[in-house]
This record gives sequence, structure tokens and C-alpha cells, in this order.
Amino acid sequence: MQDDYKIPKGRVARIWWRLGLNWRLITGIALPIILLPLVFLKDDDIVELDHGELKKSTKFRAAYAILIVALYWMLEIMPLAVTSLLPLVLFPFLGVLDTSEVAPSYFKETNVMFFGGLVLALAVEYCNLHRRIALKVMTVVGSSPIRLLFGVMFTAMFLSMWMSNTACTAMMLPILIAVLDQLAGSHEKSDKPDGSVKRYSISHSPTENQLSTVTVDSDDRNINRTESTEKLIKEAQRWENVRKMYMFGVAYACNIGGTATITGTGPNLVFQDVIKSVNVGQNGKYLDMTFANWMALNVPATLINVFMAFSYLVLKFSGINWRTLPLIRSCFKAPKQTKEEMENEADEKKKQKSVTRLLQDEYDKLGKMNFHEFGVLIIFVFVVLLWVFRDPKFMKGWNNVLEDADIGDATAAVLGIILMFLVPKDLTFITGTPRKNQKYEALLDWKFVQHHLSWGVVLLLGGGFAISDGAEKSGLSAWIGEQLTGLDELPNPVILLIVMVLTAAITEVCSNVATANVLLPILITLSRTLNLHPLYLTVPATISCSFAFMLPVATPPNALVFAAGNLRIADMLKTGLFLNIACVLVFFLVQISYGELFFGYSKYEYGGNATTTRLIRGVM
Repeated sequence: MQDDYKIPKGRVARIWWRLGLNWRLITGIALPIILLPLVFLKDDDIVELDHGELKKSTKFRAAYAILIVALYWMLEIMPLAVTSLLPLVLFPFLGVLDTSEVAPSYFKETNVMFFGGLVLALAVEYCNLHRRIALKVMTVVGSSPIRLLFGVMFTAMFLSMWMSNTACTAMMLPILIAVLDQLAGSHEKSDKPDGSVKRYSISHSPTENQLSTVTVDSDDRNINRTESTEKLIKEAQRWENVRKMYMFGVAYACNIGGTATITGTGPNLVFQDVIKSVNVGQNGKYLDMTFANWMALNVPATLINVFMAFSYLVLKFSGINWRTLPLIRSCFKAPKQTKEEMENEADEKKKQKSVTRLLQDEYDKLGKMNFHEFGVLIIFVFVVLLWVFRDPKFMKGWNNVLEDADIGDATAAVLGIILMFLVPKDLTFITGTPRKNQKYEALLDWKFVQHHLSWGVVLLLGGGFAISDGAEKSGLSAWIGEQLTGLDELPNPVILLIVMVLTAAITEVCSNVATANVLLPILITLSRTLNLHPLYLTVPATISCSFAFMLPVATPPNALVFAAGNLRIADMLKTGLFLNIACVLVFFLVQISYGELFFGYSKYEYGGNATTTRLIRGVM
């Protein structure tokens, strides 16, 4: 079968056509050549690593490798996961890091924790527990469009705290599309043009001496048909707005919800790994960043942002009928409704009842909670409690009981995985009647994990960790931090706002994990240079990596909603711009107020045991 497009005629046109087809190959070869002069820049500096070791600086070679990886990520010349393997090739060849130093970056403790979190989330998906939670919440909150949106967004937010944002969006979309079809179904049946003709037809045949009346009736019918058409257009536009409202609501809630926990999204885990290079707590002198402390700082901001996104979507796409608000309705006498308004209200209630029935039917199909769901839920909650109470600071954590070992969050995650593959799926294997060829089934199936796990994201995180190590040990992070010392003339809140805005802007066109991997090591060095608390810039920058609402390529939830909702990029730009700005401002205010109270940013002082890489100028 021939392609739909024709090969252009003319020599020049064919050349441009072939260049367009092979732009990835051409760009992939051209970029390393264009950036090659960086490798030959003179570099006489010495790097003093955190443990006192001296090493010749290779910052410009590291910059060459990192720029290639970053541009490959941004332009998607190769799949992101494959691009993430480039540091394993470039750093050893350029003398930045040995292969034995780069390879462990791809399965660090943080990556193991991320892997564990993904597998635990897949266990929830495997037993359909996430669907039960979503349907139950949606049936409880009600079926009016606004109340249903509230239930959808806060359910998506809660699930994305513990699940992959991509999996959460993919799970919510089929339910949402079924609800939208049910809401719009009766509207489409009752408002067809054929129905309008019947509604406005003449009920009695005119007599011969009523000719003039017939003419007037005919004109009125045409006018009525025009009014009916306008009504149909308005009603169609209304339901189009409702559809957009729900689609955007799911994407926004999943993006924002991932910021509430340190395992909720990729950039958070990048932060967790990068911040280990800094002894933030200084052995108990200051508050450190733990799973519980992350939630204590970020959950309030997450709730505010999701509620703000909900209110914004309602105002933008649905509006508010002030007469129906309880306070207004109780203070003033409600105006008498017209017949058309009464019919519309009755029709709306009918649609809401059908949606409630649909959701209840879907929930009933799941049946009662079985042992499979109970088992997964208990193990999942058990792991979360291990994360929270490992070292909660307000009490002695279970990690302190075992003094001979420092147990990290990855251990708890892997323990949960082991239990998922050990505990039986149901009790019939033990108590039921034996059957021929009966097999033991655990709570989670490995084939399901192999098929559904986002292995590419694991490599993406690993590549980012390798870049962070390369930038740190080559002296590049320290050098960039020194170039930014001019920022110390600005007030700290202004620096913070600049960092958050730039991070959110970069994330719109680049992977949020890649953005975090490149920026966070630089911000740690900058914080040390400007004598700022290590968390003052890094936490807001990490959170800002998730505030990407304007383009489909920014985050997987955006891309899924864009495809499923048949949205236009213009719709996403117009709707997401306000939310980008608003979410950044909300967290900015939270950081300079509540964050200051919680962590005491202004009282922090770097001690002699603060681990950092230092650049010694012109020694060689």
C-alpha cells in the first residue's frame, strides 16, 4: 500500500523531504559535533571531593556529555530510556567517571524504592482495588457534574500519591468516559433535530379561510426551528465544556497529587537521592527530610492546589448559578421558574440519576471485597506505615531499634514486594476443596508485573542519577554555583520565585525527571554558595517539576488526557497557563511561611561536616 503523501517533485524539494524524514539521525550526529569544542577547553582546576580526595577537574567534558543527554531528552531523538544509558558510554570515554562508578547509579537505593513503589501500585491495580476506591468515592459524593468533578479530582489526587501518575490517569479515564457518555446520552436523544420538528409541528390542519394564519404559523415554525438550532448549539457547547472540565480535572489532580509523598512521582525520588549528598540534619541538630516530614510540608499545599484547580475548572467551564447556592437561596426568595427551566431541571435530575445508577452498577459488579483485595490493602498500608514511622522525629522510629544497621525506605518497599508474592490470593488453596491441576496463586503475578511495569522510567531515573554524580564529581556543579554568586544581591524570596518559575517553564518542554536531574545538583551547590538552607530551593524546584499543565508532552497524564479527550493544544495552553502560575505562587507562599516555621530555613548554618564538592582554582 502506498503512502498517503506523494514524494515531492524537484531536486531541492526531495532533499528537504528526505532531511525531514531523517531529522533525528542528522540531529543526533550533528549535536555532538557542534558541542565538541567544550571537550578541548582548558581546565586547570582541581576538585576536592566530600571525603577529601583531590581529583583533576573534568567539568567541561562533563558539561559536553550532560548537554548531549539533555538535548537528546528534550528533542526525543531516541526513546528517553535509551538516551538515559548515554552516561554509561560518554562519562567513561571522556574520563569523567569510571564505568564501575557510573553503573551503580542505575540501581541506587532510591531507584530500588521507586521500583518497589511501582510494584506495590501494580498489586493494587492487579486486584482492582483502585477501581473499587474510585467508584465508591464517586457514588458517595453525588452525581451532579460539579460534585462528581470534586469526587473525581480528589480520588485521582489520593491515588496518585501512592500510584504512578500514568497508571492513575489510565485507570480513571475509562470510568470518566463512561460517566460522560451517560451524562450526555439523554441530552443527545432528546435534543435531536428530528425531535425539534415534532415539537414545533402544527397540531391542527388549517381550513381554507385560514390561509393567512397558516403563513404566519409557517414563519413562526421557521423561527422556532432557528431558536431550536441555537439551543442545540448552546447545549452542545455546554456538554463540550463539561467534557473538557473532567478531562483537565483528572490530569491536573494526578500531576498535583504526586507531589504529596516522596514516592509519588519521579522528581521527588530524584530529590531524595540528590539531597543525600548534603547532611541536612547535621546529626540531629536540624530537622531532616523524611517521608513523614515531606508529607507534613507538602500535603497542605497539595490540598490547596487541587481545590484551587477544582474551583478554577468549575468557574471556567461550568460557571455557578448563584440562585442555587444554599446561602443565597435561604436569604432571598427564589424567583418563579419558567416552564422551560423546570423541564431542564427535571431533565438534569434524570441524567444525574442515570449516572448514579451507572456508577452503582459498576461498583456492584465488583462484588464484596475479597481476600485478594484485603491482603493487598493490608500489605500496602503496612509498607506506608513503615515509611512514615521509620524515623518520624516526633517519636523514636523503628529504625532506631536496630542500632547496628541503617535501614532505608527501600528495604520496606522490597519487604512489601516479597509479601505480595508470598501471601496467597485466596484462602481456597488452604480451606477449599482440592481440585485437579490446582495451582498456588499469590497476591501478585510476576507476568503481570513484567508486562505493566514502566521499566523505561527506572532507566530514566538511573540516567539522571548518573548525570548528578558526573556533575558533582567533575566539579561542574561547583563551577556553575560559583557563576551564580551574583544572585546573592537579590532577596532570598526573589531567588526562590525565579527558580520555581524557570523550573516550571523548563518542565513544559522537557521530561520532569530529566529537569530535576539536571537542576537539583546545581541548586544544592548554589544553596551552599549563597548560605541558604539546602531544602529552601531544592524542595520547591522539585515540586515545580510537577506543575506542567500546558502541553501534552509535559507529563504522561497530560498526554493521555489529550489523546482520550480529543483536546486541542490551544485548549491546554489557555487552561493550563493560569494553573501553572497559580500553583507556583501557592507553593511559593507555603514555602516562605509554613516552610519557614517547619524547617527554620533562616536559622540554618552549614557545619564543618556538611558534605560538598569544592573547586580549587588554577592549581595545575
